[in-house]
Amino acid sequence: MHPSTLLEGFGNLLPWNLSRRRCFVSMIFGVFTSASVQQHKMARGFRLHETSQAKTDSICTRIRNFFRDFTINEGDFAQALVKISGLQGPYTLALDRTNWKFGVLDINFLVLAVVVNHTIAFPILWTLLPKAGNSNSTERIHILKTFIDLFGIEMIHEITADREFIGKVWVDFLIQSKVSFYIRIKENRLVDWGAKNKSMRCFFSHLKGKKSRFLEVDLDGHRLFFEGARTPTGELIIVMSNKQGARNLLKTYKNRWTIELLFKNLKSSGFNLEETHVRHLDRLHKLFAVVTMACVLAFLTGKQQEKISKTPYRKTVKSPLFSTFRRGFDWIRQLIDWGENKAIKHFQELFGKIIR
Repeated sequence: MHPSTLLEGFGNLLPWNLSRRRCFVSMIFGVFTSASVQQHKMARGFRLHETSQAKTDSICTRIRNFFRDFTINEGDFAQALVKISGLQGPYTLALDRTNWKFGVLDINFLVLAVVVNHTIAFPILWTLLPKAGNSNSTERIHILKTFIDLFGIEMIHEITADREFIGKVWVDFLIQSKVSFYIRIKENRLVDWGAKNKSMRCFFSHLKGKKSRFLEVDLDGHRLFFEGARTPTGELIIVMSNKQGARNLLKTYKNRWTIELLFKNLKSSGFNLEETHVRHLDRLHKLFAVVTMACVLAFLTGKQQEKISKTPYRKTVKSPLFSTFRRGFDWIRQLIDWGENKAIKHFQELFGKIIR
């Protein structure tokens, strides 16, 4: 039984040739086996089925050729992710960046993710910014327009984002596109208040404890809604929205935290994406596709395991001992340790419930 059979079941979703599928799946096995994206470590995934016992240098050359020569159609891949994950729209989206440095190179991903539940989101579209620092309105609009072109505006329930995702052009686009948003803003943001402008801090600085305040004021020519409250540490959080009649702005904004947990899973708590030595932006884009698919598989496996037996509960913090992702991640690694066929059989059964 060959690992390439993992992708044979949805050739209509990812119409790649057998060689590309074999390499892609072997890299997925590799990031699970080694918990790393470094090529010489990912090579372990190829050795699960290499009867010729190919040398590490030869396998690394195949990996580099995949990243250099093969083009992953982002639309096909995004639709495949939605199909495989079984998510039903309309979706709550989260937009954020994850970045790190490799030597003098700034690696800066702008990621649009679909919120799955309160613990995780799945990347659906991503782009590498050729710079350090925040994205601009053009870059944000492009990634959201791509989503709309693929899935339709009706598949967006709302979008959440942090303080860097502000600006008149960006907000104008969201309102004109009739996309509901929940975006945190800075305390010193000025809003229209009669003949003068006032900072948002003026309206919420008096809040203490768990109290919150709801406000409706004009900002950049739009009537927007705001809710503010303090965290347990005293930090003031103010969220704005264009959703008429919305009251639980802070509660909805909490969905954004799932993309932070996603980045943690892709990096230090899972596949150690920051360990890569890849420098070319287009190749980094393809590497992100590998860890994204692996992340989805880990989560689906974790959900499956939770149906078999409940995850132990940590009473002190009132939460499960392991996240769904972590449980699936560890189980797949265990299956691989037990033997290639056990892992492949697991994935075939998992995909068999999705691709019919």
